[in-house]
Amino acid sequence: MPHRRIMLFYLAILLLLQNIGGGHCTVTLLQPRSISAMRGSSVNLSCQLQLNGVKVDRVNLYWLVPDVNYKVKENLYPRPRLRSTRINNSRLVYPVFINDLSLTIDDVQPSYTDTYICETSLVIGGKSQRSTGKGTYLLVYEEFITFLNHSDLICRAKLQGPQNVDLVWEFQDQEHDNVSSTVITSSDNSFWIISVLPDWTQWCQTQQNTTFTCKLRYMEQNLVERNIAATCAGDLPASYSAPQPTLLYVLILGNTLLILLIIIIITFFCKKEKKRRIRVVVPNAKFPSSSKTKYNG
Repeated sequence: MPHRRIMLFYLAILLLLQNIGGGHCTVTLLQPRSISAMRGSSVNLSCQLQLNGVKVDRVNLYWLVPDVNYKVKENLYPRPRLRSTRINNSRLVYPVFINDLSLTIDDVQPSYTDTYICETSLVIGGKSQRSTGKGTYLLVYEEFITFLNHSDLICRAKLQGPQNVDLVWEFQDQEHDNVSSTVITSSDNSFWIISVLPDWTQWCQTQQNTTFTCKLRYMEQNLVERNIAATCAGDLPASYSAPQPTLLYVLILGNTLLILLIIIIITFFCKKEKKRRIRVVVPNAKFPSSSKTKYNG
């Protein structure tokens, strides 16, 4: 009797695991929360199907872009009859690989900034089951650069879409999110976001170089970054050999030679003018005559 109860207990556990295996919790679609891409590049929208040991008879894949009400705004895969640039540029990464359902979009444009959702319709044990990913937000930027302007470091990016993005500076292994950013909007739904780090030399201390990193952040997630190395003017080690400013030396040498040439020319003309004056004075000079006048008396 006890053995029978144990057998029934294990049978119940197996049935429970089987029911769980046929449920939604065993099949998951993994998508990154957000990614970024530069205008004109190709971007991979990752979607990984995890079956957790469940045998699937058939997988139907769908890629869609929802609207603000989370309804289907655009179908990317399968391609509908209605054509658009974004649909024509999309293709599956591994069309025959069951676990990788990723989608690649070529030549991305700023208008492609949106949320992309991976969805599957599965047939498991003769039963249909639908699984939907949480979606990936694609942020397309037209420009993202950092540059040095006198004593200020400037980071700027040109984007299109929602303005819930920010620029964050990192240097000396620490993020500094207290540097404010300025947003300048345009009429074509694009905008510039600019962050200025003033007087960067105050962070030099005694270092020769300091690397500053500007990060483009969306929803507390760093998507892309740019580095700029600034040379500090602080105390340098005794073994440090400063680079030779060749151009500066050439300019100094050129100016010195020019000044010497001017001095030589002035000296030459001064001597020539002095000789000319002597030649003019000598013929007109009067000297007492040494001849004697004979007196006839």
